[in-house]
Amino acid sequence: MPHTDTDRGRHGTIRVLAPGCRSLFTAGLATALGRTPGLEVLPADDGADFPDVALLEDVPAVPVADTLAGLVRRLPQGPGDRRPKIIVMMRDPRIDRIFAYLQADVRGFVCHDAPLAELVTAVEVVFRNEAFLPHGIALQVIDGILPYLPKPASEIWPHMDTLTGREREIFALMASGESNAEIADAFSLSQKTVKFHVSNILRKLGMKNRIQAVARASGTHRATV
Repeated sequence: MPHTDTDRGRHGTIRVLAPGCRSLFTAGLATALGRTPGLEVLPADDGADFPDVALLEDVPAVPVADTLAGLVRRLPQGPGDRRPKIIVMMRDPRIDRIFAYLQADVRGFVCHDAPLAELVTAVEVVFRNEAFLPHGIALQVIDGILPYLPKPASEIWPHMDTLTGREREIFALMASGESNAEIADAFSLSQKTVKFHVSNILRKLGMKNRIQAVARASGTHRATV
C-alpha cells in the first residue's frame, strides 16, 4: 500500500530526518529520538527513504530561503511535489526569521534548549498536519502581528472599572509579561494571593486565560492603571 501523509510509515513509525549539522548536539539529539517509541530516525546523509518529518537547525547567518533549499537538496526524490513536515530548531527565535519560515509553510518550531519531550510532541503534532509553536515563540508571533492589525476600540475593556485598585496594578504587570512569582515579589504578596487576584481579573474581564489577556492588553498599548 502506498505511503500517505496520514500513515505512520511502513513500520508503524514516524520517520524523522536528523538535522544536517553533524555536531555533538545533533548527534545526541538523533540518538535520543531514535530511542523514542514510535519514531524512526533517518541519518542526515541517508537518501534511501523519504521522511515524514524533517528537523532543520536554524542558522541566523544563513538566509531562510537558503536554509530550506539546503534541506530540499538532502531529501530523496519523492513522488510529485511531496515534502516532509518541517520542524525548525531555533537558537535565536527572531521574529523576522519566524515569519519567513511561516511564509514557507513551516508549521513546527522548537527552541534549541527545549526538553526532548517537547520535541517529540512537536514531531507528533506536525505529523498530524497541525502547528506547534512553544509559548515563547507564540508570544513573539502575537507581538509581531499586533502592530499590523486595526487598533481595537477603547470599549475592548468594558469591564475595567470593575477591577479594584490592586487588581489594576496586578493586571498592568500581567500585561508586561511578569510571572506570578515576579508580581508577588513586586507587591510583597504570596503567590497564592496573586493567583487569586489573577483568577478574579480574568473572570471580570471575560478572558479565558492569561495569554489571551496579555494579547488583548498588547493590542491596546498596555493597560492603564
